[in-house]
Amino acid sequence: MELYDLKTTWQNEGNIATQNNLTTLIIDKMTQDKYQSKIKKITFPEIIGSIICVITTGFIALNFNKLDTIVLQAVGVASIIILLAISVLSVLSLQRLNLKKDLNKPYAEILKIYATQKLSFYKLQKINIILCYLLMITIIILLPKLFGGKDITEYKYFWLYAFVTGYVFLFWFSKFVTKSYRKTLQQTQELLMELPK
Repeated sequence: MELYDLKTTWQNEGNIATQNNLTTLIIDKMTQDKYQSKIKKITFPEIIGSIICVITTGFIALNFNKLDTIVLQAVGVASIIILLAISVLSVLSLQRLNLKKDLNKPYAEILKIYATQKLSFYKLQKINIILCYLLMITIIILLPKLFGGKDITEYKYFWLYAFVTGYVFLFWFSKFVTKSYRKTLQQTQELLMELPK
């Protein structure tokens, strides 16, 4: 009878170890799923923005023949370069937030990796915002030529209204996006801090 009890105890302890391993795997999977769902709040807007930049690049390239002066052509080329740079930086910043393969590492290392990636993401986003301000200048210059019709640039207040409206909109929009991204990244950091230590 003692041999049977010993065998049962051994199997139960094996089950406990198996259960602990399964529990750890389940927690890791749940954390990865929650992390990815939080990051999607950043991923989708960035991907949509990149697609819009690529479409705008194509539009400017297709209508390049409407830019009839060297200055306008230079501004057109600058717009295309800025649009492509914004797209590339968006994709790079999203890659910085990929922690899929790192969630199996020790707790302290995960938080260190995440902190580094978060800082890198913020730096790339700041560069993107600066590029957006430059892009706005080039787009305002190109709009009248690209959409034909009357030359509205000769109206007395066109440039004043265009730049003031553009800068005010871009300022508030960039503040809104930055605040939203910070909130999402803070929530993902709190999620990572709940990992078993």
